Amino acid sequence: MHLAKFTAALVAALALSFTSAGPANAALLLNTSGSSANTVTDYSAPGAVSFDLDLQNFNATKLRFEIQAEDLLGPLSLNAIVRNLSGVPLNHFHVNLTGISFLSAGSATPIFGTLGGVNSGLDYAAITFALPEPAEFHFGNPLALADKTDWFLDTRGLAVGDTFVISADVPEPSSLALLLPALCMAGLMARRRKKG
Repeated sequence: MHLAKFTAALVAALALSFTSAGPANAALLLNTSGSSANTVTDYSAPGAVSFDLDLQNFNATKLRFEIQAEDLLGPLSLNAIVRNLSGVPLNHFHVNLTGISFLSAGSATPIFGTLGGVNSGLDYAAITFALPEPAEFHFGNPLALADKTDWFLDTRGLAVGDTFVISADVPEPSSLALLLPALCMAGLMARRRKKG
């Protein structure tokens, strides 16, 4: 467990509970779906969606949240720590939204790899690693670092009880990309046979 993330969530929850008449509620994680090998730990607080995603395999993991009253006071911040436990370095990572949209883009920070680029729109963020990430990367600013920023979700037009889904996945290489190395090897082997 990340102590800084837990402390920040606890402080935010306590602050809101003292300033409002009732107990503070965060965007409520209703359920997750996808591979049972991938683990989600929720750290969400009022006005903030925050979670850790431990990837054992690259199947999509979907997180379904329900909007609470405190989440409608402004945009929802979004951050996550994604740990790659698969043993295969990440070249790409996608975040897709259903039922809510991005208001603004934030940081994407690999720990050991190198960021190639981030492409985002209203309902998606596509991260590319120039040097593949073998261990962990941060989506947004889960550790509250001065030079990083969270992603923000647009809550305008939503109401208490509305749900939205965050889908996180590692896109599989296209069949052509998998086929090209095999075709190249076959061509080299055929060329070698002709010479011999």
